[in-house]
Amino acid sequence: MEAMREEARRLRVDPGLSISQLRKHLGVGSGTLTEWLRGITPPEWTRRPTAKDDLRQQAVELRKRGWSVNDLAVKLGVAKSTAYSWVKHLPLDPDAERAREKKAHSDLMLAARWDEFRADRDRRQADVWAGVADEVGEITDRDVLLGGALAYMCEGSKSKPWRRHDRLIFINNDPRLHRLFLRFLRAHGREGDSLRYRVQIHESSDAEIAGDWWAERLGVPRELFQRPTIKRHNPLTKRANTGADYHGCLVISVPKSRELYWRVEGVMEALDAQG
Repeated sequence: MEAMREEARRLRVDPGLSISQLRKHLGVGSGTLTEWLRGITPPEWTRRPTAKDDLRQQAVELRKRGWSVNDLAVKLGVAKSTAYSWVKHLPLDPDAERAREKKAHSDLMLAARWDEFRADRDRRQADVWAGVADEVGEITDRDVLLGGALAYMCEGSKSKPWRRHDRLIFINNDPRLHRLFLRFLRAHGREGDSLRYRVQIHESSDAEIAGDWWAERLGVPRELFQRPTIKRHNPLTKRANTGADYHGCLVISVPKSRELYWRVEGVMEALDAQG
């Protein structure tokens, strides 16, 4: 058997017989030949290229450029499982050119869809606002009384049985509510220059710019603003109220407003009694 083994190894090298040829010549099985020929490189002519060798190489090159398995399958016309088997040893690089192109295209398409959605939403919102404005009509003094009192009871400082604090202090981040409250105060003889204003804002924002913004929105003198209250930043809190549109909250204090505070409470009592 050793002589046959040496003969098989010699014939495999020169003249370079195939496994099937050696089996016929020596009369042994393929398992025996495999053991005898271990370590010998097969002849080049026995290595038949498969029909997909070129596709496999393309897949590898494209994968290195950031192509996903789905994209490879579509591009090369093969099953996703085949494409995956070819490139599973190559992790997808999210910073590759192809990946960046796909993300940019996806962001563009998403932005286009949202732009269309927002434009339609804004049109419908404008229609609703116009309809409500017609319904509301002219604002009367009674409307100002009710609206101002309700706004204050939602957003103002309130007296407690265990802590009497009969004074108007209003705080909110919406200038529309502030303008309503100021209109309520004017209807009761309290002009804007008799009030005190103070910005409450996080330390990560500019309190001076915020103060200018509030003074402009409400049309009140900037010098009436007191020193702002700065809120310390908690890095563990994920805040959404950041950026150029964040102006903090504004506190409006009304000196000597005990009876006016009682009037606000009286509105609530009257509304409650009619409920």
